[in-house]
Amino acid sequence: MTNERLRTRARHALLNGRYGKALEYFSELHELEPNDLRIHVKLAELREKTGDTERAVTEYIHIAGIYAEQGLAVQAIAINKIVLRLDPGRTEIRERLKALSGERGDDWAIRAVTPQNTAQEIPDNRGAGCARTGFERTPLLSGLSGDELETFIDSLKLRHVAAGTSVFREGDHDDCLYLIGMGSMLLRTRDAQGKQQVFSHLSEGDFFGERTFMSRAPHLDEAIAETDCNILVIDRITFDEWVMKYPGIQSTIEDFYRQRVLARVLAITPVFKGVPAEARLTLADHFCLRAFGKGDVIVREGETEGTFYLIRSGSVDVSTSDMGKDGDQVELGKMGEGDFFGEVALLTDKPRTATVTACEESELMELSRMDFDKIAGKFPSIRKVVEAYQKQRVQNTIKILLNRKPGS
Repeated sequence: MTNERLRTRARHALLNGRYGKALEYFSELHELEPNDLRIHVKLAELREKTGDTERAVTEYIHIAGIYAEQGLAVQAIAINKIVLRLDPGRTEIRERLKALSGERGDDWAIRAVTPQNTAQEIPDNRGAGCARTGFERTPLLSGLSGDELETFIDSLKLRHVAAGTSVFREGDHDDCLYLIGMGSMLLRTRDAQGKQQVFSHLSEGDFFGERTFMSRAPHLDEAIAETDCNILVIDRITFDEWVMKYPGIQSTIEDFYRQRVLARVLAITPVFKGVPAEARLTLADHFCLRAFGKGDVIVREGETEGTFYLIRSGSVDVSTSDMGKDGDQVELGKMGEGDFFGEVALLTDKPRTATVTACEESELMELSRMDFDKIAGKFPSIRKVVEAYQKQRVQNTIKILLNRKPGS
């Protein structure tokens, strides 16, 4: 029987609750592929399900030891939590992690980065430190060592999430940050048309939930387990205590928060609808991030500058002059996260037809005409979308001006 056939039978037996049979299949798979730790983990889980707790603990400790030696700290911590649930007296994993963190310093906590299918299609010339494959440090853990790490591990809670299950949904409001110990998750949100769009795939060592955690606002997206997952949960009280001791943790979360917001915006804006998800963040390198305060004029009607803007956070007012009524300003509407403007000057070389003002503190991604042309050359659908919006907005502006009541 081929390995793939054996995997299929093992999965079917597991899904049908035939744990004894699944244990037989996974035992065979483990003999055939002894270095595949995910198979080994599933084998240990099945020993636990079939009542062989002692052997399950032995298997888990062996797996965690391998993860720890490889610097895959989050995975080792997650398994450590499982072992302590089964046998509270077994603390050797935690002790090994503590020792490793002291021996290896900042480089001890690393995680494998899963190669993207399109890695060869989109070359990355920013140097070895930005490579899409290889290893990265787990940012929440790599600055901790010794007793600090031990205390941090003790503060984490383990949660099992079955494949296809949501950790949180749009509109939920929790006060937790999540680390993936084993398995994979996806994040998805709704675009301008209300359709679900996946904007991030996460693997072991990644964390998520940082937007709601940092802003204390409801979730705007949904986190779904792609596979069975064991995740580590950090609550607000624990996090605040740790930030008091180690302020760098907050900076790490904020940096990832900004990156995740960017990924979400690129997923919901119609401009990039025709661009593969894996390519969007690479295209974002062409943008320049600009910050504006409440009341700041971002672009002014009549200016000839040909730049394009995408709203990453915040909101703006859009207005234009009614040339037939002494140039009074006419409100055209508001824009928020994921919306864009500046397309008229960008496409036509004509002066701007509207003034855009920040309603609140806002972060915008600015794109020059030259960079827009580069991106549109690679992904022609982008220009078509922007042209369609430009025509529609011209029609909407004319309609608003024609329907304006005298004296308004």
